[in-house]
Formats: sequence, structure tokens, C-alpha cells
Amino acid sequence: MKLAVKIMAMRKQRGWSQEELAQQLSVSRQSVSKWESGASVPDLDKILKMSEIFDVSTDALLKEEMDLNERNTVFEDLQNERMKMEPPDRGNFVNNQNDTQQQFGEDTRNEEIPTHHVSMQEAKDYIEWAKHKAPWIALGTFLCVLSPVWLLLLGGTAEYKVLPITEDMAGGMGIAILLCMVAVAVAIFIIKGTPQERFQFFETQHLIADEEVRAMILEEKQEFALLSRKCVVTGVVLSILSVVPMMLMAAFSMPDIYYIYSLGVLLIFVAIATFFFVWSGTIAGSYRILLEEDDYSLKNKQNSGRRTQISRIYWCSVTAIFLAVSFLTNRWDLTWIIWACAGVLCGTVSAIMSLSRR
Repeated sequence: MKLAVKIMAMRKQRGWSQEELAQQLSVSRQSVSKWESGASVPDLDKILKMSEIFDVSTDALLKEEMDLNERNTVFEDLQNERMKMEPPDRGNFVNNQNDTQQQFGEDTRNEEIPTHHVSMQEAKDYIEWAKHKAPWIALGTFLCVLSPVWLLLLGGTAEYKVLPITEDMAGGMGIAILLCMVAVAVAIFIIKGTPQERFQFFETQHLIADEEVRAMILEEKQEFALLSRKCVVTGVVLSILSVVPMMLMAAFSMPDIYYIYSLGVLLIFVAIATFFFVWSGTIAGSYRILLEEDDYSLKNKQNSGRRTQISRIYWCSVTAIFLAVSFLTNRWDLTWIIWACAGVLCGTVSAIMSLSRR
């Protein structure tokens, strides 16, 4: 087995991303990427460092005749011997398992996740499918963010007699437009966002790709990186500028109706920014899925079932709290804030869970 394949395999067995391995070796992620694609060979000092990190000998890294199947066989023999020598106590078994994992640089939790070998054509098809669905998913998100604008504008113009309509008419028309836009967005999400059957397991199974396949994915990822950064910069700038009209209204003490107009402008800017975020994020996410990086690393996949259960419990609880507070207070105009707070808190809880796993 070649050195490039061994580095990639041992990194994945420990559930590390390329960035995490690069930090431990004090090199850039691009260097690790080149090593794994076979474009370059690590220096001797880096090979020595990797032997310490993976807890294997330098011969195991450099000797092409040795493969991971041999290591797995030795691992199983050693574990069986320890189980014979010690009583089947769960605490001892876990400790023995951890000791063996440290000795051989291997995480046996990989066995709990099905493995799939990704071919070149399969990787290309998945990337093309992600590029096809990205603008549609971004459009659906754009419509969802933009949907309250007409409700706000019609309600404000009716309240301040800008248009000859009653507040009930304005509310009815605004909600009708909102529901129509959300309905279109949901239809887009279902039709375009549902993965094809052959791609459904990509986010849950352990993906293995040959050097040529990984090199192709890395090349496309690097080519898209510049465009992705431009999209993120554009989205951030629009998000910041979205507040400017409202600040100007306050600075010049404009009539209240202008605050409503500025709020509509804010939502339009945020909707456009969200379009850029979602479009670039969807395409970039396809590369991370194929390379098993960041949120799609092997370690995160191993904990996906637990996260799913916690997420279900969390959002069901939030829904129950929202309905209870809304019905008890009858302040539906204010209780929507619960969802905004719940969304922010969800991100916080997710970050805490990630830190605790480390």
C-alpha cells in the first residue's frame, strides 16, 4: 500500500479532517492534501512525526507491502488474547479497546458504519447533482426569507392610510402572498432537494475513494474556493448594509411608515445574501461530503444517530413551548421570537456537543 493511501486511511480511521492532521504536524491543509493525492511526499521529519501521531513505526508507513488488512488481523488477535486473559467486564473491555486503538492508530467504531467505495463517475455525478440543485435550494430559501415582506408593507400602508385598504384586507392579502411563496419554496425543496437514491447514503456511510478520485475532487474544490469566498463576502456585505436604511430613518427622525419600508429593504437584502450563502454552501458541502471533512467527518458520522435523536427531542420541546406560550398569552405577534431564540440556542448546543466529543 502506498504512503499516500496509508496517510489517508489512518487519518480517516481516527476521524480527523485534513485540517486537524495538518495542525498536529504544523503544516498547511494543502500539504496534507498533496500527500494524500500522491502529488508530493512528506519530509522525513514529518514522517517521523506521523509515526508518533498514528502510533505506528516508520516501517509501517514506508513499507509498501504492509497493508491495513494485516494491521486489522493483528488488532483482532491482540484483542482476542486480552479478552481471554481478563473477565468480560464492560469497563475493562472498553479500556482494552481504547488501549488497542491507541497502539494501532485505529478506531473500531468504523465497523459500525457501512463502507462504500466511491468511483470516479459516481463522484462526478454527485458533484454535478449538487451544482444542479444549489440554485434551486438557494431560490427556495430566498422565497422563505422574502415571504413576510408583503405582509409588512401592506400592513404598514393600511395602518397609516397610504393605500385605500383596511387592515383586515392588508393582513389577508399579506398572509396569502406569504403562504404562496412558502408553498413554492417547499415544493422546490422536495423536488430538487431530495437526493437521488444512489446518493442517499453519502452523508451517513464511510466513503472510500482512490487517489485519482480524491485528486479530482480536491482539484474541483480548490477551483471553486475562490468563487465561494466571493459569495460569502457578498453575503456578509449585504447583511451589514441591510441595517443602514433603518439607521438612516432613525437619524433623520422620519415618519413611522418609513421604518416599515426600511424593514422591507432589510429583508430583501438579507434574502439576497442568503441566496449567495446557500448556493455556495450547497456546492462546497458536496466536496466536504465526498472528502469526509468538517461536519461530515467519520467521527461526526459515528455520532449522527445520537445527534438526530437529540435534535428531535429539542425541536419537539420548542414547538410545545411555542404553542403553550402562544395559546396562554394570545400574543402570536410576539411569540415568534421563541423560534429565533431556539435557532440560535440550537447552534450553541451543537457547538457544545462537538467540543465535548473532543
